[in-house]
Amino acid sequence: MFELSYLKEHSSWVNWSKTVPDYVVPTGGSYTEVIVPNVDSIRVQFLIKNCLVNRKHIMIVGQTGTGKSIMIQNELKSNF
Repeated sequence: MFELSYLKEHSSWVNWSKTVPDYVVPTGGSYTEVIVPNVDSIRVQFLIKNCLVNRKHIMIVGQTGTGKSIMIQNELKSNF
């Protein structure tokens, strides 16, 4: 269940990796700013965005170096 996302417009379940465009490596970006989309990062970004849009609190937890801060900063920069 956690590997799939429901698309209302198609009334179907798809893998998270199919919900984003193909990844293109950014030129000139530093290593610490690059977010390579994988199933986990796509899912977390989706949850962050929806919590922010609906004005809900969110706490992201995980091991050091997994990109938690970068994903939050990226979402805030791109959408708010």
